[in-house]
Amino acid sequence: MVVMIVLLQFAMVQFGLSATYADEGRTVFGKMPDKILLAIALAMLTILSTTQAFSADPTGVWLTKDKAEITITNCGPNFCGIVSKPAKPGLRDIRNPDPMLNGRPILGMPLLKVKKADVQDVLPGELYNPLDGKMYEGSLELRSNDKLRVRGCVLRIFCLHEDWVRIGS
Repeated sequence: MVVMIVLLQFAMVQFGLSATYADEGRTVFGKMPDKILLAIALAMLTILSTTQAFSADPTGVWLTKDKAEITITNCGPNFCGIVSKPAKPGLRDIRNPDPMLNGRPILGMPLLKVKKADVQDVLPGELYNPLDGKMYEGSLELRSNDKLRVRGCVLRIFCLHEDWVRIGS
């Protein structure tokens, strides 16, 4: 509640609304029109609830820029992602250096494993790139409820990212 009052006072200052008696210096909300007070309070609640929604887990089906579908699920202490629909039917993992894995179908192939976290802004983990057959250090960041940023890095310096879009519910 204290946080809400502080945010409300901040918003009022930003909008040029006075919330103090000039002669007494105490905060009052009774002098503000009820509609303005309600609008500011609802805006603050919306911002706070939206921030929490973005911190939700990334489970679901995601569409990549190449139109492949990746399904992210819970797997113990991690989130795991598999290819649930390749960009093109019949694609195979032909660049994997492991002879046992080379040539496996892309469909159903594990693509990522990231750690769950209490504060889920950026989830660190590993990503597999079938274009070169290598694992990379990377992360997932839920940018909104329907947008996931996938980042892969080499030596933690050279990073590339791709934004995925949630499909379905």
